[in-house]
Amino acid sequence: MIFVLGATGKVGRALVPALLDAGAGVRALTRDPAKARIDPRAEVVRGDLDTADLPALLDGSDRVFVLTQGHSADREAAVARAAARAGVTHLVKLSTTGVHFGQTDPITRAHAEAEEAIRTAGPKWTILRPGAFMDNRFAWVGSVLEENAVYVPEGDPASALVHVRDIAEVATLALTTSAHEGATYELTGGEALTTEEQVAVLSDAIGRPVKYVEEPESAARERMMRRYGWPAESVDGFFALKRESAAHEHVVFDTVERVLGRPARTFVAWARENASAYHHQE
Repeated sequence: MIFVLGATGKVGRALVPALLDAGAGVRALTRDPAKARIDPRAEVVRGDLDTADLPALLDGSDRVFVLTQGHSADREAAVARAAARAGVTHLVKLSTTGVHFGQTDPITRAHAEAEEAIRTAGPKWTILRPGAFMDNRFAWVGSVLEENAVYVPEGDPASALVHVRDIAEVATLALTTSAHEGATYELTGGEALTTEEQVAVLSDAIGRPVKYVEEPESAARERMMRRYGWPAESVDGFFALKRESAAHEHVVFDTVERVLGRPARTFVAWARENASAYHHQE
């Protein structure tokens, strides 16, 4: 039995069916099972990591995929301790490439602390450190639908975006075999594209031109708070992360190809898969 935290998140949505297809039993944690839309083959349990009796939820689980919300290591440290007490044999944590590069922004520091908690909890462990997700480009849907335009902060760096299904497939191997115990994997796509190149790829996929617009950080901050409802603290954390990752966001790791035995999925493929999201629905 594999216990999946973050089952409704970007990676979790791909991971749960991948694990089930691999023949694993899956227990997925969510605050609201009625709204979660989790693969019906999984066992869905209601819980909140802030209040739940973690040992009871983890009872009977052999392995745990560790991903929590927020920018604090406390929750993941608590999960690691509870998993050890429940007899879990293997923890697989979703982290970030920023830890590899020694970033000191709050988000990366929290992941580094959580990694240490996972490594020292007792069970075997695997650490996955993906870079920026292709799915982050869903944030462009609103402006593309309204204005046929994408707005990005000035100086936005080239990025080796990674497909969440590639992350999920690596996680599936780590959770269903013993071959990846003690491994730390940096995960990116196979090429780095500038934001302008990404917009061109998206334009081609959706079949109409999309304007690429760079804007000052102050305008980008205001847009995030207005359109996405982000609090100022989250916006500050985002820009701190971006400033520290700018120098190496273009770095390509070959881990996906080495582990999965095939090239990483491309942004061209992602854009074609998701082109319908950028069209007005009838």
